[in-house]
Amino acid sequence: MNFEMPRILNKSYETLNVVISTGQAKELLGKNLTVEKLAEMSDEEVEAYYKIYELSYADRVNNYLIDAVYRVYSYIANKYLPIDDIERLREDLHSDYILTTELKTITGGLATTCGKFMAIASLGITTVKHIRRAPEKKMKCKKLTKNNE
Repeated sequence: MNFEMPRILNKSYETLNVVISTGQAKELLGKNLTVEKLAEMSDEEVEAYYKIYELSYADRVNNYLIDAVYRVYSYIANKYLPIDDIERLREDLHSDYILTTELKTITGGLATTCGKFMAIASLGITTVKHIRRAPEKKMKCKKLTKNNE
């Protein structure tokens, strides 16, 4: 007796079905697929597309985490240092090959190991991005004259 698990219970198949149904196939799989085409695929093809999805998802999470690190860093740096242009600082950080490569190494496993918890981290990071900075107080300097000495 051949006892196969129905495809509907297959995690890879289900995930791809959701990706395709929500219109994210081109973005996450690199190809426009339909649910009908997915149903016609062999198990090996489904697994191959699922691996592509995992890699694309991990890359998107890594890019998001790196951007979050740059945003938080520039926000904190701007509180203590006279940064002239925060957006330009972020662009410079993003274009730094060594920094970005090393951060990708650090964040590489987070998408796969922390998957669902990344949503909570994203909530916090997005909130931090929208914190209003207190207006800077301008110091009034007294003009020194012979009478004020």
